[in-house]
Amino acid sequence: MLTSEAISSTTGYLLLKLANLASVRMEQVLQPYRLRGRDLRVLAFVQDGEVSQRDLCRQTGLDRTTMVAVIDDLERNGYVRRDRSPSDRRRQVISVTADGHTALSEALKAVRRTEDNFLASLSEDERRQFHHQLSLLYTAHAPRCHTDETLEPGLHHTRSAQS
Repeated sequence: MLTSEAISSTTGYLLLKLANLASVRMEQVLQPYRLRGRDLRVLAFVQDGEVSQRDLCRQTGLDRTTMVAVIDDLERNGYVRRDRSPSDRRRQVISVTADGHTALSEALKAVRRTEDNFLASLSEDERRQFHHQLSLLYTAHAPRCHTDETLEPGLHHTRSAQS
């Protein structure tokens, strides 16, 4: 067996290549909404009400520096508002604006269409199984992050925000 075949036949290699393909397609579909995958993820976690930056870091798995940059971009685009918490002036709370709700809704529709096209070679049952297996692996390797199968009670998100 050639070395290149030994590498390309590994599951890890296939996951990496597939992730790269999916990432490129998702980033392209999000461009018209002035969003990136991580922006969409944060926006989805904030959509149901005010959330602190600290809680967003915990829920999304993004570090504090990255979170600040994401929120800066979302705020610059008019999608979120950053305010001091009335109960603790040291805390920043993030809330979605009306433009943010619109952008999120439209972007999620576009992401779902792109996901449907990307997974078109799989049946509905195969898609559910694939999603379940990916969720298990994701939770095992990124326990700070949440998927639809691992959410703690009281946490809300949308299916496509898991990027």
